[in-house]
Amino acid sequence: MSVDSTATPRRGPGARAARRRGLIRPLEPRDRAAVREIACRTAFRNMGAARMFEDLELHADYWTAYYTDHYPEDSRVIEQEGRVIGYFFGCPDHAHFTRVMARRIVPRVVGKALWRLATRQYKQPQTGRYLRHMLLHGAREAPRIPYAQYPATYHCNILREGYGQGYYTELVLDYLDRLEARGITGIHGHITEPAGSRGVWHRFAKEVPGVRVAAFDERPTRLFEVVLGETTPMVNRAWAFSIADYRAATTWLRETKGL
Repeated sequence: MSVDSTATPRRGPGARAARRRGLIRPLEPRDRAAVREIACRTAFRNMGAARMFEDLELHADYWTAYYTDHYPEDSRVIEQEGRVIGYFFGCPDHAHFTRVMARRIVPRVVGKALWRLATRQYKQPQTGRYLRHMLLHGAREAPRIPYAQYPATYHCNILREGYGQGYYTELVLDYLDRLEARGITGIHGHITEPAGSRGVWHRFAKEVPGVRVAAFDERPTRLFEVVLGETTPMVNRAWAFSIADYRAATTWLRETKGL
């Protein structure tokens, strides 16, 4: 989740917001290839998906298909100089997301991945290590949050050329407007980052004045160690906030961190 400390006025639900160097607009079918590419380029803490899992088709299916193919209504893209440089995928209903993933997306992705692994279509050894770890340990390493109380979430990635223009917080604040207009009062988010205080988002969550974290959980993950041999302890973290508190936190990020 990422990136002029210049305050940007919030706009109403669904509005297009013209920026000095770019345009925030609704996700359209023509953007599918672009957002899939961005999802692969920014994966795994901006290392790129191929470092961990060489099957970019399936990586993009897992991370983007729900939004491009099943629920595009709350998603936006950043178009700069005629090119999509970032996306914001909004999901107001975790239960719907879980049903679609479980019935329509995950079985197909896992089935294809296992077939390609069994038939030796993958060439990089880390691909096998990644698949084994995710299948055997992924669920256990996933943090738990009361999703029924905090059903909304989002997934946002912006390429480096979009940094420093306030896109991230503008997108989030517009999304929060839409959630509040529907009576949704809770939001949650997940991230993988270094354990302890080294995690940027963990520090941010503690620094924001007067904002209450409604729920928090973290679970150690050995994914990066198993796949790449990295020794930095990593954790999967999840937070939940009221919409009002998350709006205050996002405004603070815009004004103090320039995101």
